Amino acid sequence: MSSVAPAPRAALMQRLLRVVPPQVFLVLMMTAVVSVVIFGVSEMTAGRIQQTRVEVSAVRNALTQISLVRAGIAQAESSQRGYLLTGDERYLRPLDAAVATTQNAISELAAATGDQLEWRARTDSLRGLVAKKLDEVRLTVNMAAHGESERALTQVRAGSGLQAMEAIQQRLNEFEPLLTAEMQRREHLLDDTWTQQRIAVGVVVLINLGFLAVLANMMMRQFTAREAHRSELQQQTDRLERMVADRTAELESLSSYLQTSTEREKARLARDLHDELGGILTSAKIDIAWLEGHSKAADPEVVPKLQRLASVLDEAVDLKRRVVENLRPSLLDHLGLGAALNWHVQETCKKAGLECRIRSLPDTEPVPPEMAIAIYRLVQEGLTNTIKYAKAQSVEVSLDRVGGGYRLVFADDGIGISGFRAENLSHGLAGMRQRARALRGTFEVRTAPGEGTRIQAFFPLTEQAEAAPAP
Repeated sequence: MSSVAPAPRAALMQRLLRVVPPQVFLVLMMTAVVSVVIFGVSEMTAGRIQQTRVEVSAVRNALTQISLVRAGIAQAESSQRGYLLTGDERYLRPLDAAVATTQNAISELAAATGDQLEWRARTDSLRGLVAKKLDEVRLTVNMAAHGESERALTQVRAGSGLQAMEAIQQRLNEFEPLLTAEMQRREHLLDDTWTQQRIAVGVVVLINLGFLAVLANMMMRQFTAREAHRSELQQQTDRLERMVADRTAELESLSSYLQTSTEREKARLARDLHDELGGILTSAKIDIAWLEGHSKAADPEVVPKLQRLASVLDEAVDLKRRVVENLRPSLLDHLGLGAALNWHVQETCKKAGLECRIRSLPDTEPVPPEMAIAIYRLVQEGLTNTIKYAKAQSVEVSLDRVGGGYRLVFADDGIGISGFRAENLSHGLAGMRQRARALRGTFEVRTAPGEGTRIQAFFPLTEQAEAAPAP
């Protein structure tokens, strides 16, 4: 039965829960929800504030129009009287402007107060009174303009215009305080809305700060726990590294001890073979030579047997010599490292059919015994590897005294080592490296397929080694 892959959102949520702890995720979600709520509240409050501003502006405009109506009516009445008293047409232009201003103000007032039924009724009543007053003004001015000044003055003295003016002033005096109170109420509402918004934002900010404080506390605890865990892991790592270093040092010390013990055992065995087996074989050869001299007259058939036995003894002596040389090169002990390396490299390359170039130390150069046998074994192992695996045509060996020690370079022109890694050496190269490290030296291998192999080792001389007697 095939499994159903999780939905992308569910997979994303699972990844988030794996990365972010549930408590932290919950706090983040609550912070996000509160932020969305405060955004919505802020938008609603902003709409209310904008609406209240529009209403306050409308009421303020209505008050302005009332002031314009009051001023326009007064200007129209003043221009009317001036024209009626003087007949000067210059009063007509301010009259026309006052009439236009008053009518426009009445229209603007009706537009500003159109939503309120009470205000609309007051505006309509005021519109009628203003129209009546303006009609009276136009009528008297037209009478005067047609030569009926006395009749116009009589019309003014009749008091209808004055009554209309008083009614207009009364309506304005009643309407203006209502608008002023409404404007103040809406301004207070605007202030209250601003205050509520600030309080709401402050409360939400405090809530978010609380969430952030909780989140910071959780993150600090998580960070502290992580640091403690990291510190514990680091301590365990350091402890393991120390254990590995100690074990490595123990193994290197054991390896050095085994190599030194092996070389000492080989030297002892070589001495025993040379002294004891050599003495036995020499005595046997002397006895055979005596038997050969006394058996010629006794029994001629014995002579060939004795000669064959003498030949076998010679082969045994040669075998003993080769075994002793492999165990402990006699040239190394008698003639020094330089002579021993020259003889060994030349003889080995001659038998293997290799060209060789060797530059070694002078025969009189004293080399500490342990360092001399280590260098000799490195060259011996290098030649063995080259003959077995390198398919080389020539080798080059150089041993020089440089700085505070000896530098050995062994190189061949063979096929190189495929897939070579310095941290994963073969047994032969690892043994060579261990011999160098046992004497606090360095060991380096450079090789590539088709480019041969180059081995370089350096053996530092300590004060004790320099003061050691020559072998």
